Amino acid sequence: MDRPLSLCIAVSAALFLGACSPPTAPATAASAALPAAPVAAPSGERMTYVVGCVHCHHQLPKQIMNAPSLAIAQTYSLPEFRTLLRTGVTRDGRDLYATESAMGFTAREQLSYLKEEEVAAIHRFLRESWTAERVAAEEAKIPQMPGLPPAAGG
Repeated sequence: MDRPLSLCIAVSAALFLGACSPPTAPATAASAALPAAPVAAPSGERMTYVVGCVHCHHQLPKQIMNAPSLAIAQTYSLPEFRTLLRTGVTRDGRDLYATESAMGFTAREQLSYLKEEEVAAIHRFLRESWTAERVAAEEAKIPQMPGLPPAAGG
């Protein structure tokens, strides 16, 4: 291979490879001294909706998912609530996973990945802000589904 062609290939390769790597800003003493930005505490209200607690417990017809009201969380201490969300075991020792309950599967397969501060935020929201009025508002969203038998007690 002649010299100009090999030089052309080498320069092209260097330019190509240089374009593939992200640019990095040179570190300065000022930027190295900056503390990390504080992380906002998770919103218990947002987590309760995003994780799906409200959906299963209040927005599905009871004939499909007969989950208790989330108000039950108000009777749980934080350690009991943490155990429920991580393992599916209620405070009275009932293993919801062993009984093939949706909550047991959800706890083990999804909720067990919540961070400690997320569990605490959900618990705090349910204890302090989950009211009978909120329950009624969420349950009013249940769709009227043709062909379902009436809900028990309804």
